[in-house]
Amino acid sequence: MISKGFVGVFAEPFTKDQVGLFVETWLGSNYQVEQVCPGPHAGNTTLAITAPSDVLWEAHLQFRILNDISFSWAYLTLERRVIETSGLPDEGNTLPLDILLDLPGLQEIVDQANDRRLDQLEADGLM
Repeated sequence: MISKGFVGVFAEPFTKDQVGLFVETWLGSNYQVEQVCPGPHAGNTTLAITAPSDVLWEAHLQFRILNDISFSWAYLTLERRVIETSGLPDEGNTLPLDILLDLPGLQEIVDQANDRRLDQLEADGLM
């Protein structure tokens, strides 16, 4: 396995306000939050996010959430209902799961290895 990840399924499509609540939750959990800068010429440049007002809005958002020992990526799209996370496959790395647990509106968490459920989500148009 190259990475460890999960898919969080939410009750409602994401709005800017809801994504702002996600960012507040991550920041409140003492995580450092960075956003991958939007645009085709930004490369892998990230911007430190210290408040929801720092988010650079675009349809497809990518965040890197860091704690003391590891990091996780979070991928989401406005007006959709899923967040995909990924991180290093270290046995002790729980961050790809942890960053989903306290988010408002979360209905389900699916392990990235659960191909059957992921196929169902895709067939339902959620992914």
